Amino acid sequence: MTNDRKKELGAFYTPQHTVDYMISLMGGFNSTSKLLEPSGGDGVFVSAILKNNHLITNQMTVWDINPETQKTIAGLGVKSVIKDTLLETNLSDNLLSKKDVFTHIIGNPPYLNKQSSYIKKNKDRLKGIYSEIGANDTYAMFMYLGCRLLANNGQLCFIVSDTFLTLGIHKKLRKFLLENYQIENITLCPSKLFKELGAMVNTCIIHIINKKPSNESIITINDCRENKIGDYAGKIIKIQQLKFLDYPDYVFDFNGGGKILGKLNKQRKLIEFLDGGLGMHTTDNKKYLAVVDYDGERYGNGGITTIMPHKEIDGANWCYYHKKGGDAKYYSPVEYAIRWDKKSQSHYKSLNNLLKFKDRQGFIVSGISSTLSARLAKKGAFWESNKAMVFFPKEPQKYPPEFFIGILNSEIYNKIIKLLNHTSSIQIRDIKKLPFYDFSTNDINKIAEIVRKIIEKLKKNLNYDFTKEQGEINNIVNNYI
Repeated sequence: MTNDRKKELGAFYTPQHTVDYMISLMGGFNSTSKLLEPSGGDGVFVSAILKNNHLITNQMTVWDINPETQKTIAGLGVKSVIKDTLLETNLSDNLLSKKDVFTHIIGNPPYLNKQSSYIKKNKDRLKGIYSEIGANDTYAMFMYLGCRLLANNGQLCFIVSDTFLTLGIHKKLRKFLLENYQIENITLCPSKLFKELGAMVNTCIIHIINKKPSNESIITINDCRENKIGDYAGKIIKIQQLKFLDYPDYVFDFNGGGKILGKLNKQRKLIEFLDGGLGMHTTDNKKYLAVVDYDGERYGNGGITTIMPHKEIDGANWCYYHKKGGDAKYYSPVEYAIRWDKKSQSHYKSLNNLLKFKDRQGFIVSGISSTLSARLAKKGAFWESNKAMVFFPKEPQKYPPEFFIGILNSEIYNKIIKLLNHTSSIQIRDIKKLPFYDFSTNDINKIAEIVRKIIEKLKKNLNYDFTKEQGEINNIVNNYI
């Protein structure tokens, strides 16, 4: 299969060592077993099961959307069905019978998100079938479908993207799994497992039993993220399954943050004290944006060829424009300017929502960052919707923007955001879950003053090391946790 075809199908074939590990998790194979591989690909799972004499050919079925796979599977003597598994499998409870369910389901489902042509093309049908969990990623829909096709006490073992563990879009899937199935094991795979195959996605292996969880149900988390490829002897953490239902959005805790997560639902939320959030779209950045030139220094690029001297950005013909994510904390020069004539403004989407903030001082939270990163926004500037969120204190006299910048850059808030979303793509829904603690007026003012000093130092030297000041802020914030 060509690389383009693999990309179109979201197919990344599974390394043999991963296949062997997944099969070892399942067990329970006997003469009455019925196994399904719902996205068969190159047949690596059924081939290994046959080789190890766990099952015989007539006990296994393989489904796949790609006709090219049929010859390989048929060559193994296993039943092969070419079908669109997600769309052509009937999940109606009254139609599922013993012949429609399986004791073992194993596989590596395709990795396609809601921006893929497959989901866009079939969006309405997929939303109808998978309304209980949402039609956001194909792998998530395969997990749901696989669980529904399990016989009582049947087992499912999939290798999937690890984004379902914390991302807000998979809240419904987590609830579905936690309430209805016993999750035996979640193995966090070695980083970049699929790098050589052209996929940088971080993965995990999940092993599930179709059995209602009880208070005694324990999930074993096997953390192999720092291991060498092929080494599945990781750090073991055991957590009571039903505890996850008390956490915000039922996120899976695999970083030892249970005590913090257990308290978050009881705290007031940071967002209650803020306005703002998502920004606007120009509809054509190359046409409407310019890179700001600070007397020879430029901090933007992204294919933007127009250059605008900072002294000519007057708020009438041009305005400053934040569009950059990244890990910069406290301060960074504005990289871009946006055309501000009436004709240009008429093309911008969601602009009207931002106009009311034009005279207020806000702060930026980076949407694409390895850490939770907040920095001062340019007063009067506008911002893009994707990579930068800008917020404005509702009571700036009581809670100045510098105070929020300080606590968001603190060690503990960075830990909390990683518990809520362990990826490098921070969403506004994650910010909305962050807690607000009852900071004293004295500590609010202390943090704000420290932040102002950091910002002034960074304006003079972008490489200024604020480690000492960050430690002072961390100490203040830690007293409230």
